[in-house]
Amino acid sequence: EHILLDGNTALSLGTIDAGIRLYAGYPITPASTIMHNLARIFASYGGILHQSEDEISAIGTVLGSYFAGVPAVTATSGPGLSLKQEFIGLSVASEIPCILINVQRGGPSTGLPTRTEQADLFAAAFGSHGDSPKVVLSVSNVEDCFFVMHLARYLTEKLRTPVIIMS
Repeated sequence: EHILLDGNTALSLGTIDAGIRLYAGYPITPASTIMHNLARIFASYGGILHQSEDEISAIGTVLGSYFAGVPAVTATSGPGLSLKQEFIGLSVASEIPCILINVQRGGPSTGLPTRTEQADLFAAAFGSHGDSPKVVLSVSNVEDCFFVMHLARYLTEKLRTPVIIMS
């Protein structure tokens, strides 16, 4: 009667259920398990998983995929979000849809041992160059992680702007 899963597994399953056809990513904790989950099952649902050579090419692949009409997503954590900022700006300027999942770490660099914070929020909301409005969504529980993928796809395609999911 109950299904037990974590947020990253719910994001993976939500990606499939939302009809997203391509995942491009580079392994980075704590977001790596999204790629691991999709690597096992994505092809069975017609999806393509692309492990990019770095964070920059991962988001570039997402923009290229969406430009060609194929819904796509990438996932990262704080340092990867920093590297993706220029392509987020390109998404805004060119009005190409883009979905990015940011699985936040517990704190900067070493994380919880030094101090806790939500430092990625400002990078998500105000990062990139110039005036680059984007949608930033946050999840509050595992169920949200599944359904947020539907909302993110709808918003990015309707508004033609990047949607960043914070988990």
